[in-house]
Amino acid sequence: MNIPLTRRVLAVSAASVLVSLTSACGGGDTKAVCDSAIKAFQDYGTQAAAGAGNLDSWNKATADLAAKLKDLSGKADGDLKTTLTDLSTSWGGFKINTADPSAAATELPKFATKATEGTQKLALNCS
Repeated sequence: MNIPLTRRVLAVSAASVLVSLTSACGGGDTKAVCDSAIKAFQDYGTQAAAGAGNLDSWNKATADLAAKLKDLSGKADGDLKTTLTDLSTSWGGFKINTADPSAAATELPKFATKATEGTQKLALNCS
């Protein structure tokens, strides 16, 4: 994976984490799910940064985040459930082919848009 692509991937990851961290959680069960979602993004940020030079590690971190978000969607209701499901699908659908990492560059803009929109919805649902 070339350095500019790595930086773009990390920038998308960091932006998603930042949006999540700026959300204020609501009350009750929603608060617990939102707190867990924020923690999942924080953990992902740490794992993704640690695996920046290793595509397999980065792919594993991304898959782990998708799984956590899917699990959390099962604990949520309404718009929050839908948002977490959409985020899980988006993050779960983005995998860098280690045999052809440059191919990810064509998918990155769509992924960045979905990730940003999803985390903005998460922030709204958790406020």
